[in-house]
Amino acid sequence: MATITDIEFIWIRIPLAHDFRGSVYHVPEKNAIITRIRTSDGLVGECMNGEGGADVHAHILHFLQTEFAPLLIGEDPSEIERLWAKLWRRTDLHSWRRREAVRAVACLDSALWDLKGKTAGLPLHVLWGGARSSLPILAIGGQYRDGSAELDYGHEMEEYLALGLAGCKFKVAGRTPEIDSKRTRAARKAAGDDFIICADANRGWSKRDALAYAQLVHDVNLRWLEEPCFWENDREDMAAMRATSGLPICSGQSEITAQGCRDLMVSGAIDICNIDASWGGGPTAWLRIAKMAAAFGVEMAHHGEPLVGAHLLAAVDNGTYLETHHPDRDPVFHQMVVGRGTIANGYYTLPDAPGWGVTFDPAMVAKYRAN
Repeated sequence: MATITDIEFIWIRIPLAHDFRGSVYHVPEKNAIITRIRTSDGLVGECMNGEGGADVHAHILHFLQTEFAPLLIGEDPSEIERLWAKLWRRTDLHSWRRREAVRAVACLDSALWDLKGKTAGLPLHVLWGGARSSLPILAIGGQYRDGSAELDYGHEMEEYLALGLAGCKFKVAGRTPEIDSKRTRAARKAAGDDFIICADANRGWSKRDALAYAQLVHDVNLRWLEEPCFWENDREDMAAMRATSGLPICSGQSEITAQGCRDLMVSGAIDICNIDASWGGGPTAWLRIAKMAAAFGVEMAHHGEPLVGAHLLAAVDNGTYLETHHPDRDPVFHQMVVGRGTIANGYYTLPDAPGWGVTFDPAMVAKYRAN
């Protein structure tokens, strides 16, 4: 029986060309954590997880090094369900930083699954179910930039088309419904009728403003409206939006538990669940949610993180689109990841190597290592 002998964590921190802004957030740098689990039989399981600010990642790294990783030393890495439960119970100690503790679990869970795939000799999307080997791929775009005109957002969509992408998850709710509807229309006009456009409000509007926006873009053919309403009453407000707006509603990325996603489904609040495995306890939790969603007739998306999201979405029958960013916004996926799949004609074809199927460029890792 192989056992876990050592776990390494590398914090990656890359300054971006400019600040990427949505309705309620801004991203001036790319942060992520590489987790490497080594075993007594010489195998290494690794994954990169992360999105968010430096303060968040500093806390995740602290939890990993001081509390969560020691729980796995000497354990059998094949017993993922048992190890996940052992790690999850540790999050009970951190109500003040529970989100970061849950993300620490996800880092270890993701690396354990890479080991499982390498041991089995299978890509993870095949190991988990193998629903497909390629996915339509969208850009997360339409971020706000000072001085940008409607025409600039049209040019951005043309750039995504040139990159071989099938669509865009377009940021809204940073302006009034009237202004954002004009930005959305400019995107549709430039991209054409076949281009997939989802609107993403990041919980930036009241229900009234979200409904106003939905009415203003009723003929724009949006695939979905994501997180349309303020967080404090979002489940009830999204259920009302589903009943009245005429648009499919997507949410889940702000949840950190399967139970939170369950409640969205039970409340009739969503058509699509987009929980992020790296924010919600790892692939083990995400796969549980995907099976539950299938029983509710709910589709699955995955918030960003194409390295992780691709295998999860391709594994299940109710998966939708892979999400990426412009290369300027995510230099990790577009430059640091070695062996990733190909993008062409609107689709991402997954790598066929075992596990996640990728490694990370050592020169870039050394350049941007923060710990």
